[in-house]
Amino acid sequence: MRDSEFVRRVIGILTEAKELRARLAENPDRDDVSAQNMRVLLNELVPDVALPAGLSPAEVSEALSEQLGPVFERIAGVFSLVFLALADVHDSGRTDLTSADVLQDLALRADELWPDDE
Repeated sequence: MRDSEFVRRVIGILTEAKELRARLAENPDRDDVSAQNMRVLLNELVPDVALPAGLSPAEVSEALSEQLGPVFERIAGVFSLVFLALADVHDSGRTDLTSADVLQDLALRADELWPDDE
């Protein structure tokens, strides 16, 4: 997956989380709120894992670490970059931009900001 598409998925997760929080703030007792959309977006970031049969628990752990470690590092890195972009706007005292504005700008400029291929 291209870096820019990866970033857009993370932004989608954050946008869904914000909307989920808003729905719950509106009515904390509602029971129709689900994090399913966030799970779908997150699952799109995580590759399928192939484990050979007969591995010991330690070998399973090592294989999972090798296969999933890089993607979790990438996820953490993108969440960190997006957080820093939001923090910069907040810390600069700008009141003309909302967090949604910042996320939308990052999503629209993702190809420019993260131009590499897969």
